[in-house]
Parts: sequence; C-alpha cells; structure tokens
Amino acid sequence: MKKTQLNCFMACLLVFSMPAVNVVAQESGSTHAEKDSIANLADLYAFVDPHCQAVAGSGCEADPIELIVALTLNRGATVSDRFSEDVVYHFYFENDSSHKAQIDCSFDTDQVMTCSGMNGLSASAPVGETGINGDLRVFAGLRDDPMFFDLDAFTSFNQIGIPAYPGAGVDSLAGTNVLAIVIGIKITAMAPGSTANHNVQKIWAASERVDGDGINGAFTGSWYDPDQNGQGWVVEIVGRASGQQEFLSFFYGYDDMGEQLWLITGASVIDGNQVTADLYRTSAAGFGAAFDPGSFALGDVVGSVTFEFESCDSGTVTFTAAGGSELTDFESDVIRLSNIATMECVLLQGGQVDRVGRPFISESIPEEMRDDYGSNSDPDTWFIAYRPEILATLNRFATADGDPAWNGFYTAAIWADIFADDRLQIDVKKAQSVGYLTLELSQLVPQDWNDSAGRALDYDVHEGFFNSMITSFDPFIEDNIHANDVPLLEVFPFLAPPHQ
Repeated sequence: MKKTQLNCFMACLLVFSMPAVNVVAQESGSTHAEKDSIANLADLYAFVDPHCQAVAGSGCEADPIELIVALTLNRGATVSDRFSEDVVYHFYFENDSSHKAQIDCSFDTDQVMTCSGMNGLSASAPVGETGINGDLRVFAGLRDDPMFFDLDAFTSFNQIGIPAYPGAGVDSLAGTNVLAIVIGIKITAMAPGSTANHNVQKIWAASERVDGDGINGAFTGSWYDPDQNGQGWVVEIVGRASGQQEFLSFFYGYDDMGEQLWLITGASVIDGNQVTADLYRTSAAGFGAAFDPGSFALGDVVGSVTFEFESCDSGTVTFTAAGGSELTDFESDVIRLSNIATMECVLLQGGQVDRVGRPFISESIPEEMRDDYGSNSDPDTWFIAYRPEILATLNRFATADGDPAWNGFYTAAIWADIFADDRLQIDVKKAQSVGYLTLELSQLVPQDWNDSAGRALDYDVHEGFFNSMITSFDPFIEDNIHANDVPLLEVFPFLAPPHQ
C-alpha cells in the first residue's frame, strides 16, 4: 500500500541540494521508520485547553485547565490500518524546573489503548473512543491529517522564487488521514514550574518497537554474491508447533580442488535480523533409487556461519572456519535471487524507531543519518550530534530566494541552536495561544511572554516560519493555505473525523 508522505517545509529544504522531491513514497522506504509505517511518526502538537487568542492577553488571564498532546503517524492511513501491539508510543516531558516525566501508550490485540505514567496517571479506551480516568483522558484512532501546506508551490519557489505563490494555493494534504493518539493531562497533575507564572514544558514523542519482526518466512529463497556468481545459499525459515521459527541454510559451491561442495546448517534460533549456526559437510552413497539412507553422514562441523540481513533484499554472510578445517574464512555481501511468490517481506527491528518534536526538523537530517536521529533517545546528545547537519540545511535554504545573504530575523546559526533541541516548548500556565516558537525567541532577547506557544492544530507554521527565515516578512510570502481542509473539532480529541 502506498502511503502519502508529505514531509513538508523543512523536508523540502532538501530540494535545494537535490534535483527533485517525491511526494509519494515508494512501497518500501529507505529508513527504518519508512519501512515500519505504524511506527513512522508524522507530527506532534501541544496546546492548552481552553485557550484564547485575544489581543494583548485581554480575556486570557485565567489559567488553562488541561494540556493536550496529539501525535499523528502513518500518514495516508486508511480504515484498514490498525495499531500494533508490538509498538509503544512514548511522550516525554521536561519542565523548566528540570522535572522529567513520561506517558507511555500501548495497544492490545483487541485494539484497546492504555496510557500510563506521570504521577500514576492511567486511562484506557478502545480505538475510536475516548477514555477518561481521573486527571487523564485518551483517544486513538483514524483522523483527518490536520497539517496543511502547498508542497508544489514551495518546491517551485526554488526555481522561480516568489512568483511560485500566485493566487489560491493547493493543500497537498487535503483529503488525507493519519492515525492519531491524543492525550489530555490536567495541569494540576503536572509538576510545578520554576515560577508561579510559568511552567514551560519541553515535549517530544517516540515510537518503540518492543518485539522486532526480524528474519521471517518471507526470507526463504536463494541468495548469492553477484561477484561470485555460481555459488550461493538457499535459506529456509521453518515453523515449529510451538510457534517458534527456525533458520535452515544450504551452501552450494565448490572446494579448493574444484569439487562440488554442499554444506548445511542445523535448525538455528533467529535473533532479530541475524542468526549464527554451525555448518556441516555431508556425505552419502547412491543416486536416485540407489540412494542408501544408511550411508548418509552429517560429518564434522567445518565452521560457523552468521547471516545478518540489513533489508529484505540484502545482507552479509560471514563464515569462520573450524580448527582443522581445510576451508578458509570469508565474508560476502549477498542479495536476494529468488523469493516466495505473493509473500510480502518486511524487516522490522526492535528498539526506538522514530521520534518527533518540532515540525519537520528530522527531515533536515541527511538520509544516511536519519535512522540514527530517529533512534536517539537522549536529548543531551542531540546538539552535538545533529546541529552541524541542521545548520548546513539552513544555509542551503538561505539562497532559495535568489539572494545568497541570510535575510531572516536571526542567523542560521541561531536557528540551528534552537532546532538541535528538537522538542516543542509550551507554557502550560498561559491560555493565550497565537504563536509558534514564541518561548524560544523570547528567551533570546530575553523578555517575558504571555503566550503558551507550543503547536496548536490550526497554527500556520509554514507561513510564519518561512517568512521569518527567508525574507523577514519583506516581501511577505504565503502559500494561501491558512487552515485545514475540514473544520477541526472544538472538543476532545480536537482532530477532525477521518475522510471516508
């Protein structure tokens, strides 16, 4: 099934160093998250409820009651998509008094979600329904994708500049759905902030596959090294009555004397995406009807072999010879030669698969680093590990308007400092909700603020962000897409119902 992938805005920065942008993903992506659609995170939203948008704070003096955090995933989802009992979704919080907390959401085989954590909060609900227990309420299900953006106009801007935005824009995500997890936390249940007037929370989310679907039956087939065409391996995954799958392999080739060589492994236990097994040389007498079963001999172990698959179509075979064996050690990169017809192959690995904080930051990371970025669960390491790549992308972005100078309010280096800490910031003590990055920019001056910031569902993050970074609003650039394609709900879970 093809999934619509619109890694908008920051993802599109890559067009400035690449020839084209592909909006629709291939059947299997190149990163772990792209291959694991149910763990592939799209966007994170954080806002207070109720909130207001009055000017200068008028009417916004009362503290909000609840923090709403919404996570979207599996962009392009349909009614047939289900949450997996093998994936846990983590929500991480750290406030301005350095208090850390988290809430974890998981699903059972009946599609009932349970979320728990943060001071003993816990609530459950079947998919499509809302569950409430004390200071926590939860929802999971298929919803309209609340992101709105004209990707074609932004892509064209790289070639023709401001004229890429004439007239009415086209919402590239109109009519698409996502799977969503929404949690509501009473603010009184959260740890207090550093002052009576502020409680700034840094929030990010991650997906973790707790039971990786490694080597499976779909890996059955022939594998070989194209540089050594004429020899190779037959792999077979067999199932036992216990439900456990085991690995068998057969080597066909030649020894140093030019004689045919057939080696076989015993049934071996699979460990994720790799398996190690003893390798035996066999012998027997007779052919066809003349074969003598009593003459068959498994022989001594000639060495051990390790298969490690990096995808459904490629892997590495490492052979280590046993003492006294006439065979020699070798390592070979193998690719698939044949498979089982109609059997789809997916290699899913355990551990943290993906993470998301601020919109679109991860897409500014080069693809070869994207797996490392998505699996990194330690915010203290993010700045050193990823700031250089974020800065390089921003510097390429600076030339998109035809002017090599950086014309934004702040330098690319300052933006890179901010984005390297890929966590949404929201002040849960403030009800006014009119901006994005309000807290980060206020802290640069520094000055006080009267805005919750975070990321509301109706924030036009593209327009404000784009102008701040490219033109400082002179001239003003807009894609003329200012709202979601369907009205958002005014009550929990706030995301609009899905398109049918």
